[in-house]
Amino acid sequence: MEQQQLRIVSLSPNVTETIFALDAGDLLVGRSDYCNYPETATTLPSVGTLYNPSLEMLLSLEPNLVISSAFVPEQFLDAVKKAGIDVLALETQQDFQGTYTLIREIARRTGKDAEAELMILSMQNAVRNVVLKTQHSAKPTVYVVLDFGSFDSSATKGTFLSEMVDLAGGINIADDAQNWTYSKELLMSHDPQVILLSPRWGETGEQTLKEFTTTKPYADLSGAIRILDADLISRQGPRSAQALEELYNLIHQEQMQ
Repeated sequence: MEQQQLRIVSLSPNVTETIFALDAGDLLVGRSDYCNYPETATTLPSVGTLYNPSLEMLLSLEPNLVISSAFVPEQFLDAVKKAGIDVLALETQQDFQGTYTLIREIARRTGKDAEAELMILSMQNAVRNVVLKTQHSAKPTVYVVLDFGSFDSSATKGTFLSEMVDLAGGINIADDAQNWTYSKELLMSHDPQVILLSPRWGETGEQTLKEFTTTKPYADLSGAIRILDADLISRQGPRSAQALEELYNLIHQEQMQ
């Protein structure tokens, strides 16, 4: 398939970011609701959410390649294939190496291999610099709040976010659990030194912070609470090295002052 003939619909935010970062944004004809970076991406027509995209909308955009990286239902991708459209379903490894694999896979399909290798080299250098800094820093205990209240979700063992906390020089308390689910009892018993709070969907960081700090049992935690840019830090893609630097700064804020 010639590059100039490609018409791509991206169903995943990190895929969209990667395509733009590889200077191949002109190949995109559609996106998902969650593809909000770079801002230019939001001008593209959306086919809906990751979990429930519209096949009718997607087909109306006449793509010849659909790329997804996670959460898109397999039945939906099968329906896209049955319509005669090529599908690249990226099974991203839950580690930093998986980020480089994702970038290379997308680059291979868009004819941007050279750009990808330069990007990855730059990212590897930035990651190395962060890891070097952690060798001279204390390692505080850290808890990432992805959701709280009736259901507590965090970066548990074996997730990309857990590895990010480790690379950034923190000790992730949620490494004693799995499947993104954590218990209030464990959280309170650990009482982490640093709490990284992700704004809830549709809320500002300040709104989420106010709710977290006035709700039991979270109000009894003694750690420093910092607002996390979840889009930046949780998406495996071109900004992951930048995200790691940001994570380092959040975790070691006291030592940097």
